[in-house]
Amino acid sequence: MSEQLYQRIMLEHARNPHGAGKVPRGTEDGEALNSACGDDIRIALQWGADGRLEKMTHELQGCAVSKASASLASQKLAGLTTAEIREVAAGFHARLGQTGFEKEWGDFQMFNGIEKFPARIHCARLVWQAVAQALAKREGGAP
Repeated sequence: MSEQLYQRIMLEHARNPHGAGKVPRGTEDGEALNSACGDDIRIALQWGADGRLEKMTHELQGCAVSKASASLASQKLAGLTTAEIREVAAGFHARLGQTGFEKEWGDFQMFNGIEKFPARIHCARLVWQAVAQALAKREGGAP
């Protein structure tokens, strides 16, 4: 992320988010609300017989940062087990606004420098809160 928050790649993910679709209330596996700005997300996870995530669908009302983060998460998490998803989520949280995303994280590098826009950090984390809730529900425990 440069001095400018809304970079080209972020706007592309926001306009055409991967994994976007309908998740009717009551059918979600996880949901999160950013009470500071009103962004709201519901996610549904489809699992394969092998225990790997086949698809994450998200329905989101929010800003470009929230949409881009959800789009990237739906791409990054596909094909992973719950343990691998937790590992990716921990890596995301460790880097966001702190150490930054390395080249291996691809488009997530758009969040480097987001600490200059503190309110937007919560927007980027929104999908990950819903993912944690969904995994806890799947595993029968707390997020």
